[in-house]
Formats: sequence, C-alpha cells, structure tokens
Amino acid sequence: LSDTNECEAGNGGCESQCCNTIGSFYCKCPDGLALQEDGKTCADIDECQVHNGGCQHRCVNTLGSYYCECKPGFRLHTDGRTCIPVNTCAVNNGGCEHDCVQVTLTQHRCQCRHGYQLRADGTRCALRNPCAERNGGCMHQCRSHRGTALCECHPGYRLAADNRACEDVNECLTGLAMCAHQCLNTRGSFKCTCNPGYELGADGKQCYRIAMEIVNSCEVNNGGCSHTCQHTSSGPACACNFGYQLGEDQKTCTDINECDSGSRSCCQQDCYNYPGGYECACHAGYRLSTDGCGCDDLDECSSNNGGCEHTCQNQIGSFQCSCQIGYKLDEDQKSCICNLSYNTDTFTFAAAWAWGFLCPSSQCCGSSLGKGCLSSIPLVAVCLEHTFGHDCSLSCEDCRNGGTCNEDRSGCDCAEGWSGIICNQTCPEGTFGRNCSFTCLCKNGGTCDPVTGACRCPPGVTGDLCEDGCPKGFYGKQCRKKCNCANRGRCHRIYGACLCDPGLYGRYCHLVCPKWVFGPGCSEECLCVQHNTQHCDKRDGSCTCKPGYHGKLCETKCDPGYYGEGCKKKCSCPLQVSCDHVTGECWKECPAGYHGENCDQECPEGTFGADCLLSCSCGASPCDRITGTCVCLPGWTGHDCGKACPEGHWGLGCQEMCPACANNASCDAATGRCVCPPGFAGPRCQDVCAPGWFGPDCQLRCSCGNDGHCHPATGKCSCAPGWTGFDCRRACDPGRWGLDCANACNCSSSDGSCNAVTGQCICEAGYTGVRCDEKCPEGWFGLHCRHRCQCANGALCDHVSGACTCSPGWRGTFCERTCPDGFYGLECQETCKCLNGAHCDHATGQCRCPPGWAGPSCNQTCQENSFGENCSQTCNCSNNATCDHVSGQCLCAAGWTGPTCQQGCPAGSYGANCHQQCLCQNGGQCDPATGHCACPDGWAGLACELECAQGRFGAGCRRSCGCQHGGRCEHRTGLCRCPPGWTGEKCESRCPAGFHGAGCRELCDCENGAPCEAASGRCRCPAGFSGERCQTGCKEGTYGEGCRQACDCEGGAPCDPATGRCLCPPGKTGVKCGSDCQANKYGPNCTFSCDCATSSSQCNAQNGQCLCVNGYIGSTC
Repeated sequence: LSDTNECEAGNGGCESQCCNTIGSFYCKCPDGLALQEDGKTCADIDECQVHNGGCQHRCVNTLGSYYCECKPGFRLHTDGRTCIPVNTCAVNNGGCEHDCVQVTLTQHRCQCRHGYQLRADGTRCALRNPCAERNGGCMHQCRSHRGTALCECHPGYRLAADNRACEDVNECLTGLAMCAHQCLNTRGSFKCTCNPGYELGADGKQCYRIAMEIVNSCEVNNGGCSHTCQHTSSGPACACNFGYQLGEDQKTCTDINECDSGSRSCCQQDCYNYPGGYECACHAGYRLSTDGCGCDDLDECSSNNGGCEHTCQNQIGSFQCSCQIGYKLDEDQKSCICNLSYNTDTFTFAAAWAWGFLCPSSQCCGSSLGKGCLSSIPLVAVCLEHTFGHDCSLSCEDCRNGGTCNEDRSGCDCAEGWSGIICNQTCPEGTFGRNCSFTCLCKNGGTCDPVTGACRCPPGVTGDLCEDGCPKGFYGKQCRKKCNCANRGRCHRIYGACLCDPGLYGRYCHLVCPKWVFGPGCSEECLCVQHNTQHCDKRDGSCTCKPGYHGKLCETKCDPGYYGEGCKKKCSCPLQVSCDHVTGECWKECPAGYHGENCDQECPEGTFGADCLLSCSCGASPCDRITGTCVCLPGWTGHDCGKACPEGHWGLGCQEMCPACANNASCDAATGRCVCPPGFAGPRCQDVCAPGWFGPDCQLRCSCGNDGHCHPATGKCSCAPGWTGFDCRRACDPGRWGLDCANACNCSSSDGSCNAVTGQCICEAGYTGVRCDEKCPEGWFGLHCRHRCQCANGALCDHVSGACTCSPGWRGTFCERTCPDGFYGLECQETCKCLNGAHCDHATGQCRCPPGWAGPSCNQTCQENSFGENCSQTCNCSNNATCDHVSGQCLCAAGWTGPTCQQGCPAGSYGANCHQQCLCQNGGQCDPATGHCACPDGWAGLACELECAQGRFGAGCRRSCGCQHGGRCEHRTGLCRCPPGWTGEKCESRCPAGFHGAGCRELCDCENGAPCEAASGRCRCPAGFSGERCQTGCKEGTYGEGCRQACDCEGGAPCDPATGRCLCPPGKTGVKCGSDCQANKYGPNCTFSCDCATSSSQCNAQNGQCLCVNGYIGSTC
C-alpha cells in the first residue's frame, strides 16, 4: 500500500500549513498563531495575556505578534519593553498654551507671555486683568483699560496725586455742599447744620425758623432742585430737563454725555457734548455730511491746489503734496526746493544744512550750483535716533488711531483700517486691513469696512461679498434687464420689484415719505419733538427746528441771549435783561435777588442782582443774593473768600486755634481735625499704623503674603527670602534665590534651580553633589540617589530613571526574565532560526533540536530506521510498519497493532494501529485494514445502514423484485407485500367481486347492486342512487351518479333518476315537456292516438276523451 498525501486535496482542510505523515497528516500554524480544537484553523495568540507581554506599561496585541507602548511622558527603551521618562515639555509643549518650563526631568510648569496670566487649569493663558491682583493698587474701584489699571473713587472722594489712593472731597470747602448755614465735612460726604433757632429742611440743606410753617417745599430755592421741582407731602420731588439725568442726591441734574462710548450718539467720528445735547464733528480732512452724523472726505486739492507749490494728491481724510523731478518738499511739506544728489560720502541732514550744502531755493536744480552747493559731496537726509518723517520732526508719540512704534522706533506700525506716516489717514476706498494692504472684494456697489473688510451692501443686495444682487437699475439672471423704478432706483435682482431708497415708497418708489416718517420704505418714525420741529428729513430722519429751538431732536430752547432760527441771532436787550427765545422780544427786569416770569423765585446759589444775572466771585463760598457780598465757608477768609486760614487757625472767620498735631500732621482749616500723613492715625496722629495696615489714616490693608512686611506709609512689601513681587506672592523664578530673589543659583542642573530660601542646589534625578554635577554611584539612581537599582543578570542601571539595560538574552523591567521563546541576543531583538519546535539559546541563538530532528536549524528528520535525540536509536517494527523519528514508536500499517505491529486488529476496529472503530451496522463485517463493510442480504451503504432500494433484494441488493401495482418487496427474501385491493404472488390480481382490503379478506356492504372499491371498500352507487351503501334513491328534481345533477324539465315535470330524461305528464311532450300534444295525440308524452272523428269532435289531450260538436254524439262522435 502507498501513502495518500491528504495535503494535496484542498490543503487537507488546513487554514495555514498542512504536514503529510505516513497514513495521516496534521495542520500547523505560523509563529504567533495557535491551532484550534478542530485541528485545522488558526487563531491569534494574545501574548499580552501572559505577564503583559513583558511590557512595563502597555502591551498592544497584533495578528501574529505584539508590541509595547509607554504612557504619556515616557519613551520606549531600546529593549522595546521598558519605559523611561522623557522631557515632558517636548511632548505637545507639555500641554501649555504659551511657554513650557522644565522643572525636573519628569515635571514642568506652564508660563505665560508678558501681559498674560495663567488660568485655573494651569495650562491656558488669559489676558492679565491688572485689577485682579490687589485691586490694581487702587484704593476704591479699579477699571481695566487696554491692559492698564485705571483707578476710580466712590462718590465723595477724589483721586490722589498717585492716581491710586482716594482722598475725601471736602464738599464744605469746594462749595459743593451748598448748606444754607453751616457745613460739617464727613468721610465721603458732608452734613449741613443750622444756626440756633433754625431747623434743617427736607432737602437737607435749607434752614427754616422753627416756628415757621413750610407750606410749599419748592418755594424756597426751588426745593434744592436743579431744574423742575414739584411739592409733595414728603418734600420736594425733583425732575430734569431733556438731556439731563437726576444725580444720586435726587436733586442735582447732570448732563447726559451722549458722546460716551456705547451711548446714543450717531457721530461717525468726533462727538462734542454740551449741556442738554451734543454735536458731531469730523477729523481734519473731512466735513460733516448733511445728516449731521456722517463725515465725507474733503478734497483739499480742489481749493487753491491744497496750498501745494507743484502737485496736490487728495487722500481719504488728508492730502499730500509732491514735487516735480529735481525738487523735493520743503519743511512746510508744501513748497518745493532743489533736490541735490551726490555720489560719495553721506552726510546727515543737520550737518549738510550747517555746512551750507543745500542749494538756495531760488536756484534751479540741475543747473550751475549756487554758493555752498558741492557737486562732489552727497546729501542724504538721515534722521537722528527715534525720529522719522520728511523733516525728522516726528516720533513714536505722534502715532495716532492705535498705531504703535515699530521695533527700531523709526516709524509707526498702523492698526487695521489706517495708513499714513503717523496713521492719521483712513484706508483709501477699495482697501482695508493692516497698512491698507488688502483689496476689498465687495460687488454691486457694496463698500467695505476699512478695518475688517466686511462688506456693507446697498438695499436689495446680499451675501458676504454683496454678490447676490445686481448693479443699481438692473435685474435678471444676467443683470441685463432694466428696473422699472423711478429715479433709476434699485430693484429685486430676480423679480424686478422696486426696492426703495430712503425717503421713498410706493410700487415704483415714486412717492415721497409722508410727514414724520423716513427711511427705506418710510418704515421708521421721526423722533423729533414735533411741537418744536418744522419737518424731519425723509431720508435720514434729521430734524429741522422751528425758530427758538435747537438740538438733534429740536428738544432744547435757545440758550440765554440767543433766539430765532437755529438760535443764531443774539438778543438786543439791555444788560441783564433776557429775551424771548422765539421772537427775541425783551422781558421785564426783576428786582435784585429775584428772577422768573413773575419775579417770585430767589436767585440760585452763585448768582445775585437783578434777574439774578450777576455771578458771585466768591470761589466755592456762597454770596448774598442781593448785594453779592461773599459769605465765607469755614476755613476761608478774605473779601472773595479766596484765602485759606493762616497756619494754626481754622473754622468760620479762621478764629479757632488748631490742636497740637504730631508727626508733621496738618490741621484741616475747615474742621480743625488733624490730617495725618500716610502711616499714622489717631486724634493727634500720634499712632503708627498697626501691622497689616498702611496709608492715610491707616485705612488700607497690606497685601503682603508669605511673611512679607508692609511699609506703614507706602504699603510697599519687603519680602521674605524666596519670594518677590509687589505683594510677595510670587516665588523666585528657577535659578534665583534669597531676599527679593536677588541671588543666582550656582547649580549644574538643567534649569539651574536651587532652594529659593537657602540657595542649596536641588539636584535632578540621577545627580548628586554640591552643584549637582556628579552622577549617582553605581547601584543607585533617582532623586537624591536614594533608590537602589534592581537590575539582575549583569544588566546596566540608568542613574536617572533606574531603567535596566539588559545583557544579551535577558529582558523585563529588571532583566529578570530570559528572552521569550523564539528570540535571543541583545534586547531580544534577534529571531531564532530553529524549526520544528526547537529552542534556541537565549544568549547565542544556537538551536537545541528536539528528539527526531537534526541539522543547524533542526529542519531535517532522522534517517530511516533511526529515531530519538540526535537520531541515535534504532527502530524495531514488523509487517511493513514505519518508525516515528521522534519517539521510535512503530507506526503500524493498516490492520495491525501492538508495540511492534505483530497483532491483527480485534473485531470492531480497523486501520492504522486499529484506532478506528468499525461503523458496520445490521450484521455487516468490517475489513481490518480498510474498514470497508461486507453487508448481509438486504442491506447496502458504506456502513450497511441502508435497506435495499424498493424493487431490489438479496446480497448486495443485486436481485430485482417483480411486485406489481405498488406492491413492496421484502429486502432480504424478495417476497411481495401487496397493497389493499390486490392479491397474487406478484400482486397481479384485483380482489374478486364482493371483496376488498388487504389480502382481499373483507366483504363489500353495498345495496341496489352497487359494486365496492377493491382497496377501500367504498360503494360506487349506480345512477339514481346515493348514500354510504347506495341504499337511497335520488330526491325529486335530482338524478345521475350521486344524485348530484338537477332535472331540467318544464311545468314541474319529473325526470328519470338514473338518466335525467323528462317524464312528461298527460298532454305534454318534448325533451323538456314544454310542447302540447298534437290534435290527434294525448296521454303522457302524447304517446296515444285519439279515436275521435276529426270533423265532428275535439280530442282531450290529457285523457283522450272526445268533445262532440255540431250535434254529434257518441264516444267517438
């Protein structure tokens, strides 16, 4: 027998490698894959499941292999398994938004650039809020402005000279208190008091006699209100005119500054506020447009050539003169003088002028040079340091509109939207951005923002670039159709519907807006005060005031002394007499001390005389409303109250003596209180500020942290060693130490850092020594060299991380494991070349062959009749058996078994080593070699599991049965088993009449001569009968087999139950009995002939009786 190579057919069913053997085969998988339980498919071996694959951090399995990964902040060692720390700043900048500072090998900190501060997450940076630290140094309120802290004070205080501290405003001295009798200053406020016999009024300022009944709180001094006063039960209620707002004291009216940022002004450029209103103005080179808000460029060149001697070129918001060739601009930037060029050394502008190298302006350049002009010496204007411009007269302080100095301070670096030598010119039309270097891309009449370049589209045009629209006057897909709108107006780009300009409305935009509405489609209402307004502009809603009024909304009467249209006419009334604001008519004069229409109002503070038209000249002190005589406030003296009390005196008339104030404190001339210098407090300024407090009256809290000391006068912090900053809250930067971090560290570490207090060097991991310049001793590693190395098997230990560098053949974190099976050498990077399960030396890679294999790579089997280790043993097998080259076990030929293959297979087994079980069934005999079954009579199939096919029987099912009519043959003997209704040796005969069923042994049970079916015995009824045994005749009206057919006879005639033929009654005939009998016929179906004389009688068609006529009688007439 020859071996069958199962691997040749479909690779033996193996997924990978198929290995043929004598009498069998087996499947094999490549390295990294393992054979599954089915012995054929291969599955990946997850090396990471066993000791994490030898990886120190993460093990990543792959198909047939694996690899190691390290955590963030570490890198893979050369052994491919150990992880060592890396410079953490080198990976993604340490996660820092700005700068990453490496503190140690494994630690870093984030640091922000100047002007920024670290956010709470320790990685991102935000613009530094100067007010966030110590309130920006401000005593009260701090406001951030362009990165600078601006200090503000609470009401009742004012900013001190240092622009940080807030000092109390003495309202009594400045005249802000306006107390009727006496004023007492308090911190942040004041208090009015009255003379004996008087009491303070509801306004807190006026004094009234105690016996006096106050009827109208507004009668005296207008109730203290600046503008309108209304008497209430609780006192005067004040209100303000348009353009003013009520102050915190609910009496004073202060002007609303519409020009403040974020306010309601419409000014495009400059805004000038005035009491009750504001006006717009434009920069030089612009003029106010007709709407009073916008600014249009002024073409300076259109008038007198802009003053230029040669050429004038207009620019947005400015103009520039230039000269013809051979000339240059003079210092006035308008005149032109000779421009001399030389070809040798260079002189400065100042030196050339001093030495007379400039030609006189009267001489023509290029002609003969005048006195002092040297053709051999060049002249180039070179500005001195930090100056620039045509005449070197400009410096960085001249940069405008957000422009900043360039790096060498030789010119301005303009912000977006500005250009020019000092950034005073807006971008020319069609340009935008920094230095106006970008070109606008706006289409269809759109204009672009000079700063951002964003397009402002005209009505009916949309899109980022105003691209979705047509030029004015056109529409359609190609913008070739003309709009049917008045004044060549703009229309919808697709439909052609008119889109009205401001001031117009209607289908064709041909109608002007009605009164008091304006804008596109007249959609906005005018805000003008209609009573004071003639009309409002249909386009922009600007107001044209009636005579006697002015302001943006015509809300304000003419100022005193002016009247008429635009309030431009001056009154021609006598001195101190007012006029009507509309007509200019002079009003009557009130007596001294009073004013008003009925002269019933006393002069307000600061005025006196007839009609109160004269102003007091008493500084902050009040004056007599009739005579104007000054009534000095405490602390002041002189006829105009302009002199402060002499030193050592205070109070009314300076009659009080100051107390003895200590520590160079001064005496308040109004109150007599000692005003302490910063750092002192107490009634006589005798106490030094307590620890933690400083400043005026010791009211400011020190902000020094970390044991820092605060100066009692200035609050300046003296920091402890290791700390710095204005509040001693910033630790010394790496590399600095000591008081105010003034000392530099003398260390060899990467960042040179040391202990911020003592200066002692802080060594990085792996280093030691006074200056951290020595590596850890052998066998030690890490921070302070305190960790003992754990490397085994002759491995080297890294002095920084302790990572082990293994000797050839070793691996693992501490080199404690040999190379994994299949690898050898340094860092286990070499792959063993050994085959057939041989192992290699983990250091040298030399193969150690398993029994049965030989050769350098163990790829050769033992020669015939030899086996075992080094193929040194001899086989002992019989009956053509082969010997296993590994174990020497005999591989018996099929049908033989036993240690030396000398025994035949026992019954029920067969094949190689008789290991296979016979599958023969039903008494089949099994071949001991092949396992083929020899089947008994009547059986077939590989395991004799199948009966002979129907129609076959006997040995091998080779004989044919002769059974007929569905008879089945016994598979062993060939005898026929007949189906019901048949009989005979071959089932060739039906059952005899009257019998049925299996073997024809059952009798039929049918009536009326009906036969039965031979198989089932069911009765087959003849026509005219029905029922299970054919015992019932057909019902009237039915006939045929099973009585299933209906009779088709007319007149209710019955039919034959067997044939269905109609049985006609007497007098009827025909197939359906539908015809009457002929004259000489009668009876059923007209079958009888009448015997009546035809000429003298008629025959009855039913019974044949003669009916005589014409006198005839007799049975036949």
